[in-house]
Amino acid sequence: MKSSSYFISLIVIVGLIIFVIYTIRSGPRDTAIQSNGSGRSDVFQMRNTTESILFNTTSITTINFTSFDSRHLRHLHPQIWACPSPNFQGKPGYFSQSGEDKALEKMFLENTRTRQNPGIFVELGALDGITYSNTLFFERMFDWRGVLIEAQPGNARKLLRGNRKNTVKIPFGICSLPQTEIQMLGEDGAVAGDIATMDESFRKAWHKNTKKIQRVACAPIGTYLSAIGITHIDFFSLDVEGAEFTVLLTMNWNIQVHYLLVENNSKMPNITALLKNHGFRIQEFHHCTPGSDCASNTLFVNDNYKKPNFLSVCISNIYPDMASKGLIYWDKFYLVVMCWFYLTINLRK
Repeated sequence: MKSSSYFISLIVIVGLIIFVIYTIRSGPRDTAIQSNGSGRSDVFQMRNTTESILFNTTSITTINFTSFDSRHLRHLHPQIWACPSPNFQGKPGYFSQSGEDKALEKMFLENTRTRQNPGIFVELGALDGITYSNTLFFERMFDWRGVLIEAQPGNARKLLRGNRKNTVKIPFGICSLPQTEIQMLGEDGAVAGDIATMDESFRKAWHKNTKKIQRVACAPIGTYLSAIGITHIDFFSLDVEGAEFTVLLTMNWNIQVHYLLVENNSKMPNITALLKNHGFRIQEFHHCTPGSDCASNTLFVNDNYKKPNFLSVCISNIYPDMASKGLIYWDKFYLVVMCWFYLTINLRK
């Protein structure tokens, strides 16, 4: 009887030790990243933060986020605004369709030379977050952070499940008020788009026999970005199959933008005029070998852009460093020690 009680105590205590060790290993940093950036369906269940508003386009269009202090909003998005880790190790590898990221790296060299000053990106038309991504290289290699937006529902589901930990993922479209939804034409992949803004030539080339149209909620891009606390963008990638001009009309131009890469379409004269009014000029940009699969893009640059030092806007206490982790977990360590002490005493009786 005595030995059986010892055996039961042993099982209970060992189980408790394993549980405590597991909770320590899956500490605040991992939890914060998963709950904010893992892309699981619980992204729609966030409460009591602007995340819940961000994923409710009915609410987001009724709130003026410019009246909020961006510093407070940033606390709700640690995957973007956490200060850089001194232990970050870059992972090389390009992902763009036609070498855009490789060509842009040379232009961004001044910004990316130090990993302690990562950039902020926005990628609209993000697909699954990996395929043809113009921003993934900068996230993995230089610890950049940003916002990924994808309206095609199939692509958006893959994006939300994907491993882009340094990003806020938005599975909705872009539109001007009072519009609240768009109609997406096309299946999963790189050629779906808003049927109302898609070039007729593009539609005939890629969607001649496509019948699938899906209604998707939408809001102005400026509202989304303001809700996340974005005040500057080092690189804005815009590829939405003809809706580029519509998107830019909904931008909050109080947000600084340095480089803006736009896929060419029939509305480029309007886009160029709009961007020139906001201080941009066309930058010469050679990103792929002629004769290869070359996407047609125009790169705009704002020479008046003033990049803030990321250390001046990041939040140092979102992800605890190793020292503070020790302070957070001392109670768990104490519990493990006491369990082991109890187990040792009982087994010696």
